[in-house]
This record gives sequence, C-alpha cells and structure tokens, in this order.
Amino acid sequence: MSSHRLPRIVIIGRPNVGKSTLFNRLLGRRQALVHDLPGVTRDRIEQESDWWVGGRKYRLLLTDTGGLGGEHFAEEIRKQVEMALRDADAVIALFDAQAGLTAADEELVGELKRKGVHRKAPVYCVVNKVDAESHEKLVSEFFALGLEQVLTVSAEHGRGIDDLQEAVIGGLAPELTEQAASGDSREEEPARVPRVAIMGRPNVGKSTLTNALLGEERMITSPIAGTTVDAVDSLTELNGKPFVLVDTAGIRRKSKTEKGVEVLSVVQAKKALERSDVAILLLDGEKGITDQDEKIGGLIQEAGCGVILALNKWDTQKRNPKFTQEMAAERVRKTMAYLNYAPILFVSAKERTGFQDLGELIMEILHQRQLKIPTHEFTEWVRQESTIHNPKNAKFFLCHQAGKYPPTFICHVNDPERVHFSLKRHLINALRERWGYMGSPVRLLFVRGKSREKNPFARK
Repeated sequence: MSSHRLPRIVIIGRPNVGKSTLFNRLLGRRQALVHDLPGVTRDRIEQESDWWVGGRKYRLLLTDTGGLGGEHFAEEIRKQVEMALRDADAVIALFDAQAGLTAADEELVGELKRKGVHRKAPVYCVVNKVDAESHEKLVSEFFALGLEQVLTVSAEHGRGIDDLQEAVIGGLAPELTEQAASGDSREEEPARVPRVAIMGRPNVGKSTLTNALLGEERMITSPIAGTTVDAVDSLTELNGKPFVLVDTAGIRRKSKTEKGVEVLSVVQAKKALERSDVAILLLDGEKGITDQDEKIGGLIQEAGCGVILALNKWDTQKRNPKFTQEMAAERVRKTMAYLNYAPILFVSAKERTGFQDLGELIMEILHQRQLKIPTHEFTEWVRQESTIHNPKNAKFFLCHQAGKYPPTFICHVNDPERVHFSLKRHLINALRERWGYMGSPVRLLFVRGKSREKNPFARK
C-alpha cells in the first residue's frame, strides 16, 4: 500500500436518487452533471476533495458512479461500479426517501452482501431528499436493509452533510485516517459564517430589524406589506462574531398570495430558511400573534434550524406598564407551545433596543447543536427514562444519535406502535433537561429493532 494513497469514498445507488448532487455537495463545487433524467452519469467520475472534520482537514478521493438497475442499465456501468467497489475504503449507498424503499434498492444491497463489500469497507445507508421534519418518517423502512448505520441528508440543500462526513471519517481504518489527514492541516479551518434568517409575516419589521443589526439602511423599509421580495444576504458582526443576515420576504396566507412575484417570495423565503443555521421569528408585540405566525413557526421547525422568538415593537407597550415581559412570554408560550425550546427576546427594531446580546445567544444555540451523545450513554439513559412513563410497555434496544443538524436520535424498539406520544414527549423534555439543545428542534425516531447478530453488515 502506498503511504500516500488517498482513501476512496464511493457513492452508489440506483438512477436518479441524487448521487451526482451529493457528489457535488461533498466536493464543494459543481463537477458532476445533475439532471432529472435517469442514467445521466455513465462513467465513473473521481475527484480529490478536502473535508474539514473536528477542526482537521482530510483529503479524500470521491467517486461518483452510474446508476444501478435502471431501465437504461448498461454493462459498462456495472463494470465501472465493480471497479470502484473493488478499491473502496468506504461506500455511501444512496437511497431516495421520497420514492421509498424499492426492489432495486433491495437488489443493490443484496449485491453488496454477495460481493462481501461490507467485510472490507464500511457501508453507509444514506437516505437522500429528507428536506424537512415531515420527511423523517419516510426513513424508517430503510432500516429493514440491515445496513449498519442509517443517515439522512438533503444533498440539494446541504442538510446532514456535516454528519455524513463525520461518520465517514470516523469509520475509516486508523492508518487511512492518518493518510487522509492533510500534511498542511496546521492551517486553520476556514471559518464557516453562520447564516441567520429573519422570518415573519409581512410588515412585522424584518427589514427594519436587519437595518438595525447592520447599523445602516441597507434594506428598503416601508409600511406597505410586501416591499421585500427577494432574500438578501448581508454580512455583519454581532458581539464581535461574523454572521450572514438573510432578510426574507414576508410569508402571506395562501388565500392572500397571488400568482407571480408573491408566490416567488414564499419560495425564496423557504429556500433561505433551508440554508440557514438559525431563524429569528419576528412577532408583532403590538398586534399580537396570528395564525400565520404559527404557520411560519411550523416552517422553521420543519427546516430543522435553530430558532429565536423576537417580540418586536415592544416599545409600544410602555403605555401599558401592567403588561410585563413575563406575561407576554407566557402568552407566546401558550400560543406557540411547539416552539417551547426557543428563547424569547423583547426588541424594538425601530429604537434599536433589546438585541445587544443576540450574537452570543446565536452562538450558544449553535454550540449546543454540536453536542454528540455517546451511543452507550444514550441507550442506558433512554432505557432508564422509559421506566418512568411507558403506558404501552415499549421495549427499547439500541438507541443512538444519527445527526446533529438538527439533533436527531433513533431508538430501536420491539414495536414502534407501542411508543405512546406521551412517552415521546417525556423523552424529549427529559433529554432537553439533561443535555440542553436550547433553540433547536430535536428529532426522535422509533424503528423496529433488529438483532445485530442477524445483520450481515454489522462490523465486528
């Protein structure tokens, strides 16, 4: 073995599951052709790629392959895949959450098993197109494939990519890990500037708040609802830390959204949310919370980014001294109970008050999202907590953390139907009480347990 050989990471899967999109995302630039037509990638594409994991840079060789098992399947593609797998140090088997588990997927995993790929390199079950919380439930059926580790990503939006890279690096043989570690890893990791989306219904003061945080009149502000149409990125500093502020168009109720530019503004706002780390949901402290605020809060939770609730126009409450911040916070918590993990700020974008420590708050939310709970510790903790409240007597096996962006946990149980909703709520509340995760949604999934002894992909 050459002392300078780069570990080869091979992406395989049936046509149109997003292999080239994931390849480009992991590569950090557009190299492979991305198209909706199955079978576009005919040849094996290899490129060197630098990954930063745990503050260290690793150089790897990424391999994108043609789709397996499609109607345009060709013998040359099979040869390319076999050649790639022969030299693979890690295999990313990619699947499509939206299409579900197919016979072609099962055939692919069966072929991997027959070739004994799992005995020479870790095989990761990566489920793509999991763009929001509502898509998480689509993942459970992929555990039936018996692959050792199931990860979820959205290659298009970048969700889950950090977790995938961390898993791949952690699964390499120690000598390969050292070979991958770049000789120039003394250089500092390029700082990734956190993205903060400012969300809210029209005319709640988003652009005014953005201008206040930027310290200049960058955005057009107007009492006319709908002034901001595009999502605009602006670099600024808060408490000495750099952030990218994304001022988004106000999201209207569907009944008030006309075709054309306002429909586009809704799409732009959602896309801005999907690529942001933290969202500030701006609420109207003068007019109160509306059903539209609740719906936007739901979009933020679906996207899986952190969230801060900011009650704007708090200066208007000076004439009502009996209405305290505690009373207002209680009202917000009651109305938006599903965001009970979100910190609340009382601000006045107009007077530029109430957000002096916003930068530190955002950094603390991001810091808590970084926490990784060891599998053994989490499994024992879940088993203990399940003895406190378990009305349907669900039996818990292995429980582990599958991702950090957002914090995602998977519990293997004897029967997912036995996990009462009140038990799930208890586990999430107790998890937050012990480990925090302030400002972040927590995903807790339950799948039918399977003995590791029967799993041909379980690594010894």
